Amino acid sequence: MQTTAYLIGCTILFIAGPGTAQTFHPNIPRAWDDQEVARLEVPLAQRDRSPRYLTAEQYYALKVRTIYRTYPVYAPGRAPAGYLESLKQKEPEEIVFDASKLRTKEDWIRAGEAVFDDAPFPFPVGPEGFQSPPGITLPITREGIIPVDSYVIRKPGLVEQTNGTSCAACHTRVLPDGTALKGGQIDFAVYPAFAASLRRAKSDPERARRTREFDWVTTGAPWVTPREEFEKLTDDELARRYEAMPAGVLERQGTGSNHPVRVPSLIGIEDIKYLDATGMVRHRSIGDLMRYDILNTGLDIIAHFGDFQPSPSAAPFGVDGTRFSDEQLYALALYIYSLRPPPNPNPFDNEARRGQRIFQQQGCAGCHTPPLYTNNKLTPVSGFKVPEDLRGTDDIMDVSVGTDPGLATQTRRGTGFYKVPSLRGVWYRNAFSHSGQAQTLEEWFDPARLKDDYVPKGFHLGPGPIKGHEFGLKMAPDDRQALIAFLKTL
Repeated sequence: MQTTAYLIGCTILFIAGPGTAQTFHPNIPRAWDDQEVARLEVPLAQRDRSPRYLTAEQYYALKVRTIYRTYPVYAPGRAPAGYLESLKQKEPEEIVFDASKLRTKEDWIRAGEAVFDDAPFPFPVGPEGFQSPPGITLPITREGIIPVDSYVIRKPGLVEQTNGTSCAACHTRVLPDGTALKGGQIDFAVYPAFAASLRRAKSDPERARRTREFDWVTTGAPWVTPREEFEKLTDDELARRYEAMPAGVLERQGTGSNHPVRVPSLIGIEDIKYLDATGMVRHRSIGDLMRYDILNTGLDIIAHFGDFQPSPSAAPFGVDGTRFSDEQLYALALYIYSLRPPPNPNPFDNEARRGQRIFQQQGCAGCHTPPLYTNNKLTPVSGFKVPEDLRGTDDIMDVSVGTDPGLATQTRRGTGFYKVPSLRGVWYRNAFSHSGQAQTLEEWFDPARLKDDYVPKGFHLGPGPIKGHEFGLKMAPDDRQALIAFLKTL
């Protein structure tokens, strides 16, 4: 999961179909197993910089986090009368992860949703209630709920705000009909608020220094950009890069302000063999998804990348230095696997049927193979020589589609590859290409995007082409529209 949760604090309800009423016997793997961790990731393009993590002994020595029930946050003026005061009267309610008490699979899934909503950086709410961060317009459901945040009660009488640091913060989308889709791609721009903060800090050099230090800890890769070069980046330029990141695009840890990443949808992830745009994490079992969550809730920040450790003193998983238990992680993974797409409003009409024929005729299924609409393989970026040993361990194509290699070669997540993404659910997503340069499918299939003076509608730092993946760009306009109509039915 994309823990820009770690970044933003620093990243309603759509539960999947009903679970079984029969007693469920969970098969919980050991999450942080040294041998499994050693096989978890595809090596980085520069192998000697592949991360080294805490050992299992070190990890399991950390205290287990307590997960509390959360409560919805309402937009100003939309909460029921006396809502905040009523929360202050509630006692803390812990979520129990006990196999003897979580009897059905649905019980485990509901408990996993609580982990999905949990946040490591809550802070007390003032008497006026929830306050949106300056510079951010948060999506609101038709009930008036802001689904990317929540209230939590950990001490009697104290209401805290999760501050956008949960899994839900980056993986919840409000659909056009006002419903919240958990697991969906974030649909508001986060980083303009960081830009505003950085610009306000001009009169406060120490605050600006802390902001820049945070950016280095989050994204620094000295084997790509030495620290002294990073220091030459002005506050104004860094703020400009932040402002260029549209909804659905983030500078999550391990990426960069010039190579951010689009946030993926988590719906259907059980069928996906590689996690991250660069295919960095192998997804072979539910245990791998549990490990992926461990990494992306702070453990990667204290990893060693060769001789570079982003933050030697940072406490993993939040200010209290706790970890998730294996039971909590297992419940979370079950919840993520349970997520289902919303009803698709796009009809499979004659136009879509014609688009399906074009999809087949153009050979799109070679990479985007039905029914998953991905072949679950890695494709190397231009100029990257595939190490021979990886051909024996991973599904690798011999074809590069020529997209921008920056994320795959110039970041801490750079493996030299991109995974072939699934096309399922493209109708409720935005920000196409790895860094979200194209805002819509229509823009992605617009041949004008290849022009040198093109101005992308998604992430961009200046005019220039959105390179690569030229499939479909030479078709007649009406054929392109038919193809798009088909893709929107997936």
